[in-house]
Amino acid sequence: MLSVAIYVNFFSHHFMPDLRWLLFALAGCLFFRTRVYFRVWHISRSMPLLLGLALVSLFIWFSENIGTFTKTWLYPSQRHGWSMVAFDKFGSWFLLLIISYTLVSLVNAPRERRMGAHAARPPASRSCTRAGSSPSAAG
Repeated sequence: MLSVAIYVNFFSHHFMPDLRWLLFALAGCLFFRTRVYFRVWHISRSMPLLLGLALVSLFIWFSENIGTFTKTWLYPSQRHGWSMVAFDKFGSWFLLLIISYTLVSLVNAPRERRMGAHAARPPASRSCTRAGSSPSAAG
């Protein structure tokens, strides 16, 4: 329902009150304890969903500013000289990412984690060996 409300607000805020702050608050309440689990190489990790969304939104906002500074594209307000993209766009990207997560989860349903209780738990100790040697020979 949150994604539907965000989508409707993207279009309706031009002729109705902008509910963006309410949507941010609702997202914060809903996802405050939500974590995203992922693997980097062979190590499982996790991070708070809201932090991940905020970081991706920030990087997109940086990229937008780099793109407009290099005149890869320009917004109408930048025709007569470059200015930073409004920080309001950060919030728009944040809300758009919530819609994106919803759409991806509908197409590619979330899977259960293969690991036990916590994905960010350090891996079991392994003996460091050289390539081609066996663990018993290393020790």
